[in-house]
Amino acid sequence: MEQTTRAIHMGFPSLEDSHAAAIAMTSAYDFNSAQEASDRFNGVTEGNIYSRFTNPSVEYFEQKLASLENAEAAVAFASGMAAYLALAITFLKQGDHVLLASGIFGTTTHLFRQYFGQFGITATCVDLDDPHAWQDAMQLNTRMILVESPTNPLLKVADLSWLSTLAKHHDALLVVDNTLLSPVNQRPLAHGADLVLHSTGKFIDGQGRTVGGVIAGRKAMIQPLKGYLRSSGTCMNAFTAWVLSHGLDTLKARMTLHEQNARTVAAWLREQSCVRQVFATFSDDHPQATVIARQQSGHSPVLSFVVDGGQEAAWRCIDALQLVSRCTNIGDTKSMVTHPASTTHCRYSSEEKAQYGICGGLVRICVGLEASEDIIADLQQALAASQNQQSSKDLLPKEVVLQS
Repeated sequence: MEQTTRAIHMGFPSLEDSHAAAIAMTSAYDFNSAQEASDRFNGVTEGNIYSRFTNPSVEYFEQKLASLENAEAAVAFASGMAAYLALAITFLKQGDHVLLASGIFGTTTHLFRQYFGQFGITATCVDLDDPHAWQDAMQLNTRMILVESPTNPLLKVADLSWLSTLAKHHDALLVVDNTLLSPVNQRPLAHGADLVLHSTGKFIDGQGRTVGGVIAGRKAMIQPLKGYLRSSGTCMNAFTAWVLSHGLDTLKARMTLHEQNARTVAAWLREQSCVRQVFATFSDDHPQATVIARQQSGHSPVLSFVVDGGQEAAWRCIDALQLVSRCTNIGDTKSMVTHPASTTHCRYSSEEKAQYGICGGLVRICVGLEASEDIIADLQQALAASQNQQSSKDLLPKEVVLQS
């Protein structure tokens, strides 16, 4: 046999004794016969067909996430927004109506109002913690209720059991974005949600290395989503799934330390004279404290606080940070800060921002895994800079300014 042929057809090493899960980096699969290929493609027998919709690494991650959410099944996507796209295309049609929790991630709202609106799907934003508003907003054609709980960035919390009852009464689906808490701290399916969604590049990854999305629920709900995935190609790749599977192994340990640090930082922030308000789900005075105690087993390390001086002061604070990263993601080992009104929620109108409480002085921080005293030290000097009318660059040494 010619040498190139020998190289191409050399067998693979067995990985049965591998301590870590292998990565199924393949686009396609071999079949033992034409009959086997036909049976798999036509659903007569189960097995791998093509990595766009069947990949062992992706399926391993899906099964692992489903187990943590106490779900029957899960399906992974290329991003969190791809997961939202799948929800709409699979379960909605022209003429349907969707209720969105007000103030959720701006791109989610924009997707439903702008792009799905072009195809005859309407969406209404509702104040998350106002039961009367939810009841009043329900329409005969409402087919989906979509909430983040807690919301980002103001950490409002939905009474999921109550919303589930409302949704079922109107023959609508309840979808809960569980990204801010992870399955460690909340399991929405246990409180009546039909589907639970995660943007996996946050806490599930834990180190800001990937982008992905996943939806979990009953098999009867997941199967049509997999059918959509097969046709759309919005799939998660094998390497990302491998990274996320290992991320799930350390999820509980990381979330415990995240919360511990967040509590320390929040307590310090409340003592600062230039901080008007601190938003956190573990605050004793949280308006939904009773609901939180009933449906959450832990808390999110995402905090928000309002700085005296509006947007100018908030930007001075953010620009002066030296340890905390200026980054719009959450869930990393590194602490990250952003200005919601001008970044993640910039697509809301000025009137909507005012209505939802996303003011110019609002700063969001996702507290990381660094030593809490180091995070606080950086926030201390940044808050001092926020109250100085000079620009934050003017407060830095000249050589630092020149390098920037």
